[in-house]
Amino acid sequence: MAIVVIETPSLTADQKSRIGERVITALQHEGMAPGSVVVLFQPERGDIYLDGLLVQAQMTAPQAAAPTAPAPKPHVPMVEQEMAPAFKTKARRSKPELEDMKGQLMRALQDKGSLSSFEAQVALDLKDCDWAPATLRRLFTELEDAKLIVKNGQKRGTRYVWKGIVNTPQASPTVKLVKAENEEG
Repeated sequence: MAIVVIETPSLTADQKSRIGERVITALQHEGMAPGSVVVLFQPERGDIYLDGLLVQAQMTAPQAAAPTAPAPKPHVPMVEQEMAPAFKTKARRSKPELEDMKGQLMRALQDKGSLSSFEAQVALDLKDCDWAPATLRRLFTELEDAKLIVKNGQKRGTRYVWKGIVNTPQASPTVKLVKAENEEG
């Protein structure tokens, strides 16, 4: 499974769709199997070092006015960092927090192959959060709209199935030995 991460200022859903389709098509022309490429859009973070010059990442006006908190290290995604209790008790989550949660959800789906909403809450350690079911439904819908998952079932029986390659090794089928009947008895 190839995951292409694009860190960029905010794009519209239409722009993301066009860019994502072009990236996936280009990789398929190079021999990647259909359904084995995921394009993940994330907001830019931090400074950029390019050709011996330090280039400051552009910030939108509201972000520039607000005091900035230290950004997490780029090589340690939010998935691996412990979520602060404040994240779970806030009335609303920020776009970067939601994008990190979507990334966690995608990785859980890749690892397990399919998840129910409850299993997703457990996998993302959100079982004590009142807002988790509604937020996860939105994230599942976004992944379904992006054609990364398929929704099976209804209500409590709903399962979300990852369409790409699953990371967990498949168990080999069990072989059942049957004694052949002899003609002689």
